[in-house]
Amino acid sequence: MSTTAAGAEIRSILTPKLWALLAVFSAAMSFIGVLTAPFGPSWMFSMVIGTFTAPIIVLFIILLVSKFTGFTMSPQQLALLYTAASMSIAFCYSMIPYGIIHNAASLRLFQYDWHPTNWAVPSYWVFGPIISDPAEMTPIQVGGPVPWGQWAPFLAWWITYTVLWLIFFTSWIGLLHQRWFEIERLPYPAALTGTLQVELIVAKGKDPKFRFFALGVLLGVLAILPVVSTYLYPAIPDIYGWTREPFLPWFLGTMDFSRTPLGPTIPVIAFLPVNPMIYMLFYLMPTKTLFTVWVFSLFGILIPSQIAFYMGYYSDLPTMANRFHAFMNGAPFRWNGWWIGVYLGLFLIWLALNIRYLKDIFTREAPERALSAKLGTIMLAGSTVALIVMLIVAGASVPASLLIVLTMWLLFMSSARVLGNVSLVGTAWVFPIDWTHLPTLVKYLYIPDPGYVTVNGANVRPAQMVVDLWLANRWTGEIMAENNTNFGMAFAIPLCYKVGLDTKTHPRDITKIILTAGVISAVIGYTVGLWFSYAVGTNNTRMGMFDAWWHWVFGAPWARVEEQFIPEPLLPYIAAGFILIALISYLNFRFVWWPLDPVGVALAFGAAGTGWLIPSFVAWLARRIVYRIGGAKLDENVAIPIVVGFIVGYWVMIFLGAVGSLIQFFLPR
Repeated sequence: MSTTAAGAEIRSILTPKLWALLAVFSAAMSFIGVLTAPFGPSWMFSMVIGTFTAPIIVLFIILLVSKFTGFTMSPQQLALLYTAASMSIAFCYSMIPYGIIHNAASLRLFQYDWHPTNWAVPSYWVFGPIISDPAEMTPIQVGGPVPWGQWAPFLAWWITYTVLWLIFFTSWIGLLHQRWFEIERLPYPAALTGTLQVELIVAKGKDPKFRFFALGVLLGVLAILPVVSTYLYPAIPDIYGWTREPFLPWFLGTMDFSRTPLGPTIPVIAFLPVNPMIYMLFYLMPTKTLFTVWVFSLFGILIPSQIAFYMGYYSDLPTMANRFHAFMNGAPFRWNGWWIGVYLGLFLIWLALNIRYLKDIFTREAPERALSAKLGTIMLAGSTVALIVMLIVAGASVPASLLIVLTMWLLFMSSARVLGNVSLVGTAWVFPIDWTHLPTLVKYLYIPDPGYVTVNGANVRPAQMVVDLWLANRWTGEIMAENNTNFGMAFAIPLCYKVGLDTKTHPRDITKIILTAGVISAVIGYTVGLWFSYAVGTNNTRMGMFDAWWHWVFGAPWARVEEQFIPEPLLPYIAAGFILIALISYLNFRFVWWPLDPVGVALAFGAAGTGWLIPSFVAWLARRIVYRIGGAKLDENVAIPIVVGFIVGYWVMIFLGAVGSLIQFFLPR
């Protein structure tokens, strides 16, 4: 199989032997991911490697080997290895499978008549084994044999459900590959952590970029080394202060601004990132996007919100810690609605402008595409129908099943498109995919709030409502991507395709490895994750019951649905965000001089609307200085290698620290 792109013939290199070797490699990586996560340190989000970091580390090891031994591989082989490394971890890290498994176990452990949601669904196997006594679940905490028969329906459903979402998003991104990657040339800047390393591995002779890359690696290692050292050996002073207040434990190197001296004075700022890795990620973005982020964050969000504070709004914020939800949901602006609206607007407007192209991808065969029209249509239609059927079989209502698939498609496809111009992977709160955003459409099935029903003398939520709201939230959303790291399938797939494009790898080879490694990851992740949880007991691991709080919140057990998630009214603010991004997009398209980039406006709403102001300004200023001094040549040959090297060194050191922490856990005390 071969195709022609940009005047150069691209041939498939995926022989049966190579395919088999990559499958074995994927299985090995999946085992590593799922077996190390329970002992991974909390500062690495209870994992050792993620979908973004795994390929970085694998390529860096090969780069070191190539420099010392002369060993090399072709760019295409390295791109396929990158893809296998990334997708093999998609369902083998902390959130997937452990978030799903441990939340199922946790809700069964709290299956009592005083719990309005857990007591409503004791017979729904999709949320764990059917038990009569919560004590039946204690072996997963203390260790014991796996009751495979009780867990079998759960495992079969979740593995199938996960694989169907893999097929669904691979179909969409694969069918749009030519448009997004080859025609529009979306840069996906984070992919440079892969493509630059590939370039250095295959370079003949001395590549001048290597010394700047190596300098960046050294700087990245040195930057994070004090943090890793403190976590491994608490006696070592925390010179950055990241392990204590005002820094957030789940947003590495980011201050809770409310706990700083200026917090009460400027209550509309929630986050202040000081982690240099975040600034390096920002540097990779287009200059216009950077300019837009800081300008809109300052003049479009921060200043209007601060004025509103002086007018009497946000009165609780000055004394409130962790105030990001309160700010984003609070009157008068209710920015969370705008955030959703601008993302949906960006994607839906793009769809409307490209309707003729969309018809073409489903009807015209083209060998250069990542998926053929016929196969892509079958995969997409089949996975869509199967997902809806799976949800109905699990107990979701028909309207909720349709809305769940629609919501996940809209939120994650819009986020994947925004990722095309930004590079924020490995940090938190970039996209509107948190637990407050995921049930945005489904919750309207239960507004006004339906109240409680009586079951055996206990007041419980209607079972249908619980199932619908749970499956509309992280139970489904985390399969696509994780909000606190932006690791996950939905963001790994486009990065794999971008590395493939940059290395002239046939896109159908990339598609095959995405699906192969992804399926392997799902099967190994859930089965081994369940077995390992029982084998060692969650009480005996550093992870414990991972993120196992969903049943306390997602079904609105004690709060009204109107007040849960993003409080009402919401739809007018989603509409306002949609109108805003439509206007910005029109002006950007109509006038060459227009300074604001629609993607930059969308990104500006991340990190609680003001958190990206300083990183984007610093990165924008740095890029301006670099271009003023040496132009594009200095940027491409010096600045970019240093920045990419810094990111690689940072994550390699984090990986080594996580491995050290894992080993430390097992050492005699």
